[in-house]
Amino acid sequence: MTAQEALTTPHLAKLRVADFLLLAESGAFDDYARTELIEGEIWVVNSVHRRHARAHAQFTAEIGAALKAIGSPLTFYAAPSTELSDDSLPEPDIAIGEVSDAKIFPGPAMRVAVEISDSTLDIDLGRKARLYARHGVPEYWVVDVEGRVIHQMWAPEGEVYRQQGDVAFGETLNAATVSGLTVDTGSL
Repeated sequence: MTAQEALTTPHLAKLRVADFLLLAESGAFDDYARTELIEGEIWVVNSVHRRHARAHAQFTAEIGAALKAIGSPLTFYAAPSTELSDDSLPEPDIAIGEVSDAKIFPGPAMRVAVEISDSTLDIDLGRKARLYARHGVPEYWVVDVEGRVIHQMWAPEGEVYRQQGDVAFGETLNAATVSGLTVDTGSL
């Protein structure tokens, strides 16, 4: 008897990263703005609108300047496909991490994940926070465009970040896990 014959109730079939990449390479997602694989499920991500794009560009520039100012060996990536596990390939809006030439950014190389949130705050503070914490991403920032605040989380344990704080736009954001990294948020 095969595993398929033993199936008595319908269940959700989850994709693996390898399956998702084959579908993407075949053009299966060409009609969508952006897609991510989250815990085996394909997510269609919103198109990037003006407020999101503006915050993304300004915050990316500030992160780059801050990393350069401290002479950090880390770099930033814009929306890298990041392999966290066999079934999760999210694209954080910005990732701060070790330099990698891999086609897919390796999750363990990510030091800070950043999501810019103008319409997805519940997802970014909920499911995405749990995902990043569960996979040991040391620090996670959610740039809340509407609330004009950055939600900063660090010290992952299980599916939560044990430490959290908020930094209002205009204040300095001090990374909790990257020594000396301070980001000016005045341009946001």
